[in-house]
Amino acid sequence: MNRPIMIYEDSFQTAWAKAIIALRDNHWKAWNLIVQIDYPNFSDKKINELLVRFANEHNLITPKHVAHTIFPQTFYRENISRDRFYKKYWRFFKSSRKKPHSGWGTYFERMIKYTTPAGDIDQLGNIIDNIKNRQTNYGASYNIITPYPHRDLNRIMGAPCLGYVTIQVEYVDELKDNKEINLFAVYRNHDFTERAYGNYLGLCNLIKYISYETNSKIGSLTCVSSCADIPKHKTKLLDIAELILGVKC
Repeated sequence: MNRPIMIYEDSFQTAWAKAIIALRDNHWKAWNLIVQIDYPNFSDKKINELLVRFANEHNLITPKHVAHTIFPQTFYRENISRDRFYKKYWRFFKSSRKKPHSGWGTYFERMIKYTTPAGDIDQLGNIIDNIKNRQTNYGASYNIITPYPHRDLNRIMGAPCLGYVTIQVEYVDELKDNKEINLFAVYRNHDFTERAYGNYLGLCNLIKYISYETNSKIGSLTCVSSCADIPKHKTKLLDIAELILGVKC
């Protein structure tokens, strides 16, 4: 029976470490791993440096590179216009297509330029505008789709693992003067050796961006991994997780 594994933590880094332990206890693979991060704006610089060293030592994609596929934090500054932010991103995107892994990591591109027969759609920008301009959102939720059903859904390898992101608008008082943004993301396959830590970081940056742009409070981030596994470097990852948690598990 595929009963879900549920993890609730304040920071994405502690949640990732708890997920590593949970996967170890489940023979390094699990269905329906649910992680909730209560404070997406919290991170420990030393822990991030630890994961960067791990990636470099094993010739893996770095957390920053993975996170940039979801939200290119390097190019964003508060009060920057959307047009200028997007222009910076597109310059990076074009150059990145010429580097290794050039066929991978187009999540943010699909968020702001999702191609349809009727034309390209800025899903993220439209949602932000809708949240800002609607007088009432009353528990509204908005979906951002990343796969292209006609070409991605039948591909086992190479297709986007991030299926969709739901942006949830929650009011935190009865007068509905203050709103909070929560994020809910679903992955079909989730590699916890190379991708999950950076994915969590990217999603945390995304919720901070949406919250700032809509003048909202930062809520929680929930991520569902339909299938989560640790394909390699198991022992080293377990050591890192135990170091983060400060206990021998």
